[in-house]
Amino acid sequence: MNDKGTSGKPVSLGEYLRGAREAAGLSKLQLEAMSGVGRMTIQRLEQDYYQEPSPDDLARLARALELNDTDLFLLAGLPVPKGTASLDVMLRTEYGLPPEAIEEAKRRIADLVAKYDNMQDKPST
Repeated sequence: MNDKGTSGKPVSLGEYLRGAREAAGLSKLQLEAMSGVGRMTIQRLEQDYYQEPSPDDLARLARALELNDTDLFLLAGLPVPKGTASLDVMLRTEYGLPPEAIEEAKRRIADLVAKYDNMQDKPST
């Protein structure tokens, strides 16, 4: 699932969850039964009406909707669990990249981070 809305701006946790639930063709009641997360909690999350969502609820919803729980944690502003796969492992297992491609990807990411860090340091005119 894409993490940007039709306007090109990043979607909120609620928009992301609602979109995933609707794409799966599930009602809130069905998602409640599959995940064990209460329907009212699902409704509040989808409406972005929460202070700090429960990491356990997010993990259960991720499993039920076949989403990456790390994505949900990041959208919710929660710390990512320590058990999250490293970039190397993710690129190798999820995308089947060979070692040389993984090293290239890491260099390109470092270049992008440096580029945009430098842009933030410049005063806007």
